Amino acid sequence: MRLALRRDRIRLAIWLTLLTLMMAYTPGALELAYPAEEQRRTRVELMQTPAGIIMGGPMFGRDETALGAMIANELMLSMIVAASILAVLTVIRHTRRDEESGAAELVLSSVVGRHARTAAALILVGGVNALLAGTVTAALVANGFGIADSAALSLGITAVAVVFGALAAVTAQLWRQARTATGAALGALAVAALVRGIGDVIDNSGSLVSWLSPIAWAQQMRSFVELRWWPLLMLIGLTAALVVTAAVLESRRQYDDGIIGSGDRRRDARPIPNVFALHLMLQRGQLLGWGIGLFVAGLAFGSMTTSLLGAAEHNELLARVLAVSGTDGVYTTMSQFLAAAVGAYVVAAVVRTFSDEQSGLSEQVLAAAVSRWRWLLTSVAAALTGAAALLFCAGLGNGLGAGITVGEPATAWRLTGAALTFLPAMAVLAGVAAFAVALRRTWIGWLAVAFVVTSLYLGALLRLPQWLLDASPIGQTTAPADFPVTALVAMLAVAAAATLLAGSIYRTRDMG
Repeated sequence: MRLALRRDRIRLAIWLTLLTLMMAYTPGALELAYPAEEQRRTRVELMQTPAGIIMGGPMFGRDETALGAMIANELMLSMIVAASILAVLTVIRHTRRDEESGAAELVLSSVVGRHARTAAALILVGGVNALLAGTVTAALVANGFGIADSAALSLGITAVAVVFGALAAVTAQLWRQARTATGAALGALAVAALVRGIGDVIDNSGSLVSWLSPIAWAQQMRSFVELRWWPLLMLIGLTAALVVTAAVLESRRQYDDGIIGSGDRRRDARPIPNVFALHLMLQRGQLLGWGIGLFVAGLAFGSMTTSLLGAAEHNELLARVLAVSGTDGVYTTMSQFLAAAVGAYVVAAVVRTFSDEQSGLSEQVLAAAVSRWRWLLTSVAAALTGAAALLFCAGLGNGLGAGITVGEPATAWRLTGAALTFLPAMAVLAGVAAFAVALRRTWIGWLAVAFVVTSLYLGALLRLPQWLLDASPIGQTTAPADFPVTALVAMLAVAAAATLLAGSIYRTRDMG
């Protein structure tokens, strides 16, 4: 436990601070953005569309325009996903990833039991989420909400996160590779979110399908509406069952092996022709999952077009925005949100090179006739190849959703092409991530992603200066409303300079 806390003290502190600040800031931001009852009603009507329910919450309640109900219906899912990702990454980091890198072998050479590492990881996740529940509750109470409802909302969020942390402990026993174990746990999280959304579209008070997802169990505690505690017991029971399953599986497997056989040990496997193909092969599982997820997200975004146009009839602010930029302005905003998600994939794909260095994969590759320049630059090239595929999926989904709802089939190809114009912005993020790998500071890449997301989602509400918002490469890309050729060329130049600088640093520093 002391080792895990020492390794993660800064990382966990940053996550806790950001999640708490999000919950502390949102009530005031919503009140500032929607001060009147009519404005809140317009927003609620938009969130009650199928796409809004999938991306937010079930929208139950007698008074959906009450500030507490709006937070529970709209922010809870985002908080659950963020806290669950933290839990999954933490558990895999201290279990399966340590086995890959050899750190676990050093720990187990001491007087340490078979289950000590998994137990420590789960206790750490439980403790972090307990602390998060306390800070989020305090943030809500400080905004004037009741203690019981605030605590229920916080406990629902953190209980789901602990469930997926326990699930990560199970996937860490099933698969030998940390990437596969992480992808399986995060894939289960995505499926749970999708199942919950589909179920709530069927019945916005929660259908039978909704109850197949643990995310729905937390939302069905109905904080700020009609509070009930018994769904929390279901989350506790599921967590206990997953922990027992992880312990049993860990007792039955060998060290540095998995219950499910590894595909990389097949004798009939085809040789990998070059390092670029190797990078793509290592990314193929996540690329498939991200592609499906972004296509579905694009469909959901595009299907909101008619609802937005209808809302403009009753919302003066939205009507003014549409009068200035037209429907293309709406499409640009949707495309930027989807591109921000692709940016997260790009950074993850490039910084994986540093994980490969720690696990020993890079050492094996560089022992052959492969230069460090080639290894890092092909990582960037593979990430951008994947980004192009993901932008195509997101743009096609967005275009199909919008084209079907407004009755304009050509919109599908327009928005697909518009999505691909974000590739220079992805190149900038890839260059920053490569620079982070060269410096052994992967947090720099994730800081760039956090800046892009913050500028998109909260830039206006936080009243950030325009020069700072203009620093976002995704914010500089405004297709299909406009195609800023100069900005796109400038981004390509910045990306090339950052990548070349990263390569020059990477080739001269020590490995490992």
